Amino acid sequence: MIYKKRIILFLLLACFKVSASMRVPLILNDIDWPPFFLNNEEESLKGVAKDILEKCVDNKVYQQKFIKLPVKRTHVYMQSGEIDISIYSYNKFRKDFVIYSKEPMFTSDYGFVVSAESSIEINELNDLSPYVIGHLSGLSHTPEIMQIIKDKRLKKQVFDGYNVDAMFKQLLAEKPRFDIMINSKETFYWRANVLNIKSKVRVLDYNIKVKNYFLTVSKASKNIENKEQFLNNFDACLVKIKEQGQYKEILAKYGL
Repeated sequence: MIYKKRIILFLLLACFKVSASMRVPLILNDIDWPPFFLNNEEESLKGVAKDILEKCVDNKVYQQKFIKLPVKRTHVYMQSGEIDISIYSYNKFRKDFVIYSKEPMFTSDYGFVVSAESSIEINELNDLSPYVIGHLSGLSHTPEIMQIIKDKRLKKQVFDGYNVDAMFKQLLAEKPRFDIMINSKETFYWRANVLNIKSKVRVLDYNIKVKNYFLTVSKASKNIENKEQFLNNFDACLVKIKEQGQYKEILAKYGL
């Protein structure tokens, strides 16, 4: 009798392992975008977007696999379907290769940071004229900012960086490489707090734009068969956790 029970238990465990291994792999980009994506192994938190995905993507069906990629390569892989889902702000050109969810995952204020010792104030975009801009490579900008960066490149007034933390160091160096940096304000606040430099930098009041970010599915994804249904299920879950207060709890973990 005991022998039979052991055989049954063994078969049940084997079935469980097989069913777990049969989950569909879901490839996601793991960009360095605090506090929305945290991919530093030393961080105890995963990031706002990852926490939402964990709650609202069916983990019985899909196994989420994050791959660290630069922003530009993420766009390329979303076009080819090598990445299945990504988080994007709305852009009509991206609709050629992705399908957007309807419910925003989160909102980000898009603005500027300067050294606390700086007297720079921005009240309109024309005020950027005399300054060297720190530009994070691959970051999506508004058409107006893109044109400003394009014009400034001709004057050698753009410094390209590839990591927010490194750019903070360059902004605060004895001889700064640039005067002002562009990114989401949430990123500035989060990293300044983590790096213990809150007193050394100043996030300006001016907002370039407030942007909503959505879950998107690559039209070329081979791992998501019914893409519209996948997004509808995600939207329904997101609405539910917003109504039940779980969404606020996630944001609160990151000081938002």
